[in-house]
Amino acid sequence: MNSAADTATAGASIRDIRLLVVELGKRMDAHRRSRIAEFDLTLTQAKALEELGDPKTARELAAVLSCEPPNVTYIMDKLEKRGLVVREPHPQDRRAKRLVLTEAGRELRLKLLRRMGQDSPLDHLSQEELNELRDRLFRALEGPTGA
Repeated sequence: MNSAADTATAGASIRDIRLLVVELGKRMDAHRRSRIAEFDLTLTQAKALEELGDPKTARELAAVLSCEPPNVTYIMDKLEKRGLVVREPHPQDRRAKRLVLTEAGRELRLKLLRRMGQDSPLDHLSQEELNELRDRLFRALEGPTGA
């Protein structure tokens, strides 16, 4: 880019991309929230169900959810009351408990994951377009962080 016009055009493109990414993020978030609400779950409860495809300790789940273990206890209490999760002894660490989905929890997790994939803001894209979008976003994220 040699001229001020080239710089302005590049700036507009970056601005347009930023606005489009933000708008897509808003639409994806609204879609996710509406699907989760259909199952009478909070966002955090839904994320916990997603992450418990494999059993985890409260500490492991807290790290994935970016919260403190006491918050996980509260979330698990709610899910346990609904019969979706149980606490089991950890097979290698007798001091720890593993959080394990019940059959009802596995079924709800599967229904939730399927439902979140329906009518997505990206549904109209082909698999090839989705792969390309994913690859380009990864590539953009690999670049300079601006720091």
